Amino acid sequence: MTQTAANPHSPADVFTGLPVGEAGLAEAHALYRGMTVVRAVELEIEKMHRLGRMSGSFHSSLGQEAAAVGVCAALRDGDMVTSTHRGHGHALAKGVPMEGVFAELFGRTSGVSGGRGGSMHLHDRPSGFLGENAIVAGGLPWAAGAAWARRRRGGDDIAVAFIGDGGFAQGVTHETLLLARFWASPCLIVCENNGLAHSMPSDRLFGAPGSIARIVEGTGMHARYVDGRDVVAVAETAREMVARVRAGTPAFLECGVYRVRPHSLSDPDYRYRPKSAGPDWLALNDPIANLRTRLEAHAANRVARIDAEVAAEVEAARDRAEAAERPPAAAAKSFVYTSPELQNHA
Repeated sequence: MTQTAANPHSPADVFTGLPVGEAGLAEAHALYRGMTVVRAVELEIEKMHRLGRMSGSFHSSLGQEAAAVGVCAALRDGDMVTSTHRGHGHALAKGVPMEGVFAELFGRTSGVSGGRGGSMHLHDRPSGFLGENAIVAGGLPWAAGAAWARRRRGGDDIAVAFIGDGGFAQGVTHETLLLARFWASPCLIVCENNGLAHSMPSDRLFGAPGSIARIVEGTGMHARYVDGRDVVAVAETAREMVARVRAGTPAFLECGVYRVRPHSLSDPDYRYRPKSAGPDWLALNDPIANLRTRLEAHAANRVARIDAEVAAEVEAARDRAEAAERPPAAAAKSFVYTSPELQNHA
């Protein structure tokens, strides 16, 4: 079984121009920084696992950074996001502190989940990141319900639920789409179609990229497809979708991306696709490298400065996180059940 390219056309005919003017360039540089942060953090996590300084599983979103950063760039601080087992990029793009992410994966008390949740259970309420979910598509009803509750209380915040193409095959996805339309829940469902539901090519299930959006559109919900290699296009499309959702109508966005790494650290992906599939795709389609090329034509020094700043920030955050305290053994049973005495002070 061989993975087909999620976006088979050549890079030359897909990338949009940069936003116009100094403000537009500043926005493009911010998008570049956001993607660079996600890439640098995930590469550092991979390295820590190889060195034996982190344990547990890890699902990399390398190559998919434009979807996370482009969508979250359209959100406000008060908006909410739920995510998947492959959610580090969503967390960082929504403003979750990288030190808290590192500390969580190191199993430290300063982790965003107290060192108890690990890679697949990051959450950070202050930044509006309601959490990852190890259950496929499990975060979608969280987002739709939270958005509906926020609107019932008179606010105009929205929620975004990231799912994968494998999550689109889950019954809870379609139940939530139906209820979101019926209740007019202000939520945006973002399906990152990376071409594989673990090892099953998604085009065998749904058709070519864009087919998932057309399926949703057939139910009466507004749906769009965007090429997830182009962060500028993702951000522009997300702004349009978010404006529609904030006005009170749920919507669906399919982002065509590509899973460069194996499903997880322990996945022998060479059994179902060529060993070179990920690197070959990245060599031509890397959303970070392609935006860097466009930006360097305007301000090469600015791009280099961002690269250096992010590298230093990530290294410092990693060091602080690893030096933090581990949870004591005596606290192993804490937070397993509800604690009324804590709820009274919530």
